[in-house]
Amino acid sequence: NELQEKQILSLTGGGRVSEYLLRYRVSFRLTDSKNREHIPASEIVLRRDYSYSDDQALARESEEALLYRDMRTDAVSQLVRRLQAAKLQS
Repeated sequence: NELQEKQILSLTGGGRVSEYLLRYRVSFRLTDSKNREHIPASEIVLRRDYSYSDDQALARESEEALLYRDMRTDAVSQLVRRLQAAKLQS
C-alpha cells in the first residue's frame, strides 16, 4: 500500500501558505507461499518540505511532483534492501 500526503507547514502573516510538508508512506509485509512471515507488517515513511508561493504555483506543482518521485525512488531502494536482508536470514 502506498499513500501520498500533503500538509500545510507554515503560513504567511496574511494567512497564505508559505510551506508544505509532503509525506510518502509505503506499507508492506513479506510472506512466502506457505504463508510464513519473513518481514512483519512494516512501513517506510519519507518526508520533504518545500516553500510555496502563489506567484510560482506552476513551478511549485512541478517541484512537488519531483519530490514525490524522489521519495518513491528512495522508498523502493529501502524496500529492496529490506528484502535482500530478509533473504539472507532465510
